[in-house]
Amino acid sequence: MTLISDHENTQNPPSIQPIPADRVWEMLKAIDIAMLVTRSSEGIRGRPMSTIPSPEKGVIYILTESDSSAARDIRVDGRVFLAYQGRGDHVALEGQATVNPEQGLVKDLWNPGAQMFWPRGPEAHDVVTLVIDPGHADVWDGPGLLRGIAEIVAGAVKGRSPDLGTRGEADL
Repeated sequence: MTLISDHENTQNPPSIQPIPADRVWEMLKAIDIAMLVTRSSEGIRGRPMSTIPSPEKGVIYILTESDSSAARDIRVDGRVFLAYQGRGDHVALEGQATVNPEQGLVKDLWNPGAQMFWPRGPEAHDVVTLVIDPGHADVWDGPGLLRGIAEIVAGAVKGRSPDLGTRGEADL
């Protein structure tokens, strides 16, 4: 992938640097909501979903209803894309997803957020687990909001591009 800069004094990096997988998992755990993109016969579709990263198992879980569009799409084509945006950190990753109807797994993953969406419990709402095996991730490991603003202001004052973090990639 070639990076293009619109700034005269900003050099494009010669290559994208590897980011340790552990750092990427930390970022995923710190960002609750991701945009889950699936494919269907009608095209691609994205929707915000709460994710439950499990670095120990090397997967990302998402709870949803059995008849949700996400579950229906994944049953036909398990290729997915997840986009995370935190306070300076961004992760875009591809993965392979399956729908796991096992209620024991749903109960193990049940949390206060799930209870808010499905107040009568997982059985009453036919909740299933999307299990995503992540592959390649593109990452921007950036500063928090205040440091990012300070970097932008300092760059403008000094006539240089701000340091807004590290661009990298990882295979999970």
